[in-house]
Amino acid sequence: MSAGGLIVVHQMAKVGSMAWVEAARATGTAAVHSHFLTAPNLAAIEAILAAPPETNTIAHPLVAREVVRKGARGLAAIEAARRENQAIGVVTGMRDPVARSLSLLNFFADFCGHTGGGLSARDGAGAEAVGAALGGLWEAVLTGREPTGSFERLVWRMIGTYRTWFDEELAGVFGIDVFSAPFPAGGGAQRMGAGGVEVLAYRAEDMTAGSPAGPALVDAARAFLGAPDFALPQVNTAETRRSYPLYREARDRFRLPAAALDQIYAAPAVRHFYTAEEIAGFKKRWGGDGRSCS
Repeated sequence: MSAGGLIVVHQMAKVGSMAWVEAARATGTAAVHSHFLTAPNLAAIEAILAAPPETNTIAHPLVAREVVRKGARGLAAIEAARRENQAIGVVTGMRDPVARSLSLLNFFADFCGHTGGGLSARDGAGAEAVGAALGGLWEAVLTGREPTGSFERLVWRMIGTYRTWFDEELAGVFGIDVFSAPFPAGGGAQRMGAGGVEVLAYRAEDMTAGSPAGPALVDAARAFLGAPDFALPQVNTAETRRSYPLYREARDRFRLPAAALDQIYAAPAVRHFYTAEEIAGFKKRWGGDGRSCS
């Protein structure tokens, strides 16, 4: 990417976004961060936040409102960059959908809270209750049944985006089809571009310290940002929050039925970023002995 351009860290929530924002800014490059830029997706979040009192279950909506505000800021920055004919670089990522769903529920329970309590560490929640709630959300995602409460609707929508996000948000906003070329076998990063936009697509698992594909991802990011000293910081990780012990226990205990896992991992986006062997590993991890927390 050429100097003087704009970096847009545009991706699903809980795939390592803030690490990329901080890393890009450390290079002196202008960077914005967003999860949704399209009008339908932003309108859907706004509708959730406008729920009437009888169905509002979000205790503290500030962080959820920031999703909409980030979208507005991102759109303004992109429009300004296009007017000035600046290069635009987009960083976007993927993560194991089930692992990501645990992070999503943990994050929103911690920062937004549920009016009924019972999902966050500060409310004294247990791992069994968290697992049951997440199992119910996955059932709703896979059946297309939108929950009634606004907290549940928010997390339900966030979880389900893994199936449609790249078509709706990456192709819809930037005209880039991530599925037009294969993702590198074994991980690293996928580079593509069109119409003055360059994209770096990665997998969150490859950001983990000691990941076999970590060096390839860092090399790709250095070339993409034009920053030979690029390094990924550890930012906004579950380990740094008060809720980590509950998150860890829920993660260790959570299981889904085999039929649900088959449906989750059959999504084209999952099959694009992960090999058959990696998907089998995810299914084994979350299927375990077949027990379900739903």
